[in-house]
Amino acid sequence: MGLLYQALPENLIMQIGDLDSAKKLWEAIRTRNMGTDRVKEARLQTLMSEFDRLKMWEFEIINNFAEKLSGIASKSAALGESIEESKLVKQFLKSMPRNFIHIVASLEQVLDLKTIGFEDVVGRLKAYEERIKEDKTGGEGQTRALFVDHSGS
Repeated sequence: MGLLYQALPENLIMQIGDLDSAKKLWEAIRTRNMGTDRVKEARLQTLMSEFDRLKMWEFEIINNFAEKLSGIASKSAALGESIEESKLVKQFLKSMPRNFIHIVASLEQVLDLKTIGFEDVVGRLKAYEERIKEDKTGGEGQTRALFVDHSGS
């Protein structure tokens, strides 16, 4: 009983300190922690629901969205259920906005989604995102050049 009491926080000892056997003490601790398991299960269910609903906004950056998914995966693992990397990859690709449809389709055709790593897919999409930004910036510069007044007035 002494070892059990040493491992308990003080506020719990005050609540169950009058029990007279190790078995009763253990049962009291187990009963109190059962609620904790239920809370953990509810949190896990909420996380999985959030994971399934998560979508990337058109204006959102790949890195930020990847961090959201990784955060959910980390929280889930901390609660005792890890998300398989292949599931993370598939959800990531499924959640991409329409402007990424071509690269997502290409990746799905070329890569083995069961074995490719999450970070690898994120890196590929970040490279694509940078290419799009570069094209937009270059395109705007060319468009502006067309509207320059060369008449001298």
